[in-house]
Amino acid sequence: MSQTPQDRLRLLSSDQESDVEAVVRDLITGNAAGVPADLVDDIDAVRTQCRLDAVQIPGEGGVLLDAFAACPLTGGPHPLIVLPAGLDPSGWKMYGGAIIRLLMRRYAVVAYTERGLPGSQGELTVAGPEDVADGRKVIDWALGSTGLDADPERIGMMGISYGSGISQLVANSDPRVKAVVALSTWADLGQALYDNRTRHILAAEALAAISDRPSADLRRVLEDFRQNTNIDEVLNWAEKRSPAHMEPAAGRAVPIFFTSYWHETIFPQNQLLDYFDRYPGPKRLDLAVGDHGAVEIPGVTLGVYTRTTEAAYDWLDHHLRGVDNGIDRDGVVHTETMDTFVMKAAADLKSWSKSMLRYYLSAPSGGSTDGMLTPAPSSTYSQSIRVGSEEVQAASSLVFDGFLERLLMPKRQLLDDVDRGAAAVWTTEALPRPQRIAGVPEVQVTVTPSEKTVTVIAYLLDLNPFTGKMRVITHAAVTAHNAEAGQPCAVNVRLQAADYWIRAGHKLTMIIDTKDHLYGDETIAGTLTLSDEHGPAYLDIPMSS
Repeated sequence: MSQTPQDRLRLLSSDQESDVEAVVRDLITGNAAGVPADLVDDIDAVRTQCRLDAVQIPGEGGVLLDAFAACPLTGGPHPLIVLPAGLDPSGWKMYGGAIIRLLMRRYAVVAYTERGLPGSQGELTVAGPEDVADGRKVIDWALGSTGLDADPERIGMMGISYGSGISQLVANSDPRVKAVVALSTWADLGQALYDNRTRHILAAEALAAISDRPSADLRRVLEDFRQNTNIDEVLNWAEKRSPAHMEPAAGRAVPIFFTSYWHETIFPQNQLLDYFDRYPGPKRLDLAVGDHGAVEIPGVTLGVYTRTTEAAYDWLDHHLRGVDNGIDRDGVVHTETMDTFVMKAAADLKSWSKSMLRYYLSAPSGGSTDGMLTPAPSSTYSQSIRVGSEEVQAASSLVFDGFLERLLMPKRQLLDDVDRGAAAVWTTEALPRPQRIAGVPEVQVTVTPSEKTVTVIAYLLDLNPFTGKMRVITHAAVTAHNAEAGQPCAVNVRLQAADYWIRAGHKLTMIIDTKDHLYGDETIAGTLTLSDEHGPAYLDIPMSS
């Protein structure tokens, strides 16, 4: 399932790319043609008061990295911010807005494009040890550059997407880094790409397709992943690229500001939440409506005010400048509720999460095609569906659905379009009052595939009974491997975390089918029986009663 350059995931739209090119051109040459009007004066001020240089920085093994270095002309030594590029062909240029805002806050800045990405030499390793070594070399170069006048005691890293993971990995290995901002980030790459024994194939392809120069190791790992072979070796490869599996340098945990999204399709958020919950250092978490980079990209590319980027700059100011701006006192966990866009703060994940409300699965009866989600179990539960048909989609494509969701155009699907022979459907009664779902839903059910293996995808949806349209609240996929065909297997799966406001009169709906294009499924043919053979079949929802 290889991708052509035209099919590659891009964080920036074509309009944003053209704006980014204009901003960078103005920064370097003073040519303001095409620059958004609200940036012209700021760029002019930065050009007048700062040193700005497009440079090449020698990384590990002499690999040259495309980069940009800048600092205020006066008032040094300056705290230094290093910006590794995100997952986009524009490389470091995507940080034009962040560079401007950081310079206006009197930071020295070095933004660079990682090896194997457009503009830099070398091969793509996807956050391999070479990338960590490169990050340390960039810091060495910055401190050795007298023109930057960087303070070696006040160094931070800030990155989005690919650059966010590398920022964490470099900080874990280099005690000179005193603060990190990790936007749209990962913690456990293995869990992000292979959760519940199921391959997140579309995300893996997106990570690899950004470069025409993958390393031999990356080509081998990706081919194993595509073919579903040597998965233990793939996970070992991913573990070495996972902050969740790293010991911090010198035993200290650097202050980190993490962000993610409820409908994150590149690095689903449960792996990040698990890490965040146990992270021992100063920390902050921002979870927003949408998908990968939806809030941060306007801020880092064009300097647009966004809640997340302003909080990120405040985080750096507090931990590198000692500014008492309240960023350490306004809540550790910040969540934006889907459907209302209301931001709430909490002291930790436990106090954010609501207690579980259990619904039991009942089979269709009385001529209905759908089962019910009920507060009490039925005497027995069992029903069968055909396998191999995609009846619901968690997302039409990576990232894009989340951008539309932030524009109040969430993906909606018609319940009537779901083939009940290929998917099992359960609904609650209409909710008598609005409810907030906050936490990690869980599903338990016994699955009996007619073959040895099957991939099962469970979706929790918000059904508007007046229109018959559904919105995905959250979902998860799980693959059952049995020694023999027709063998029952108990499945207990955590759906991805959610913070969702469901309106009065709407119904909670759960659908299980066996195929979603996000995943490399192991569904072959035949049927799947869902039952309570190995224990109650239920859905636990973190929602007050």
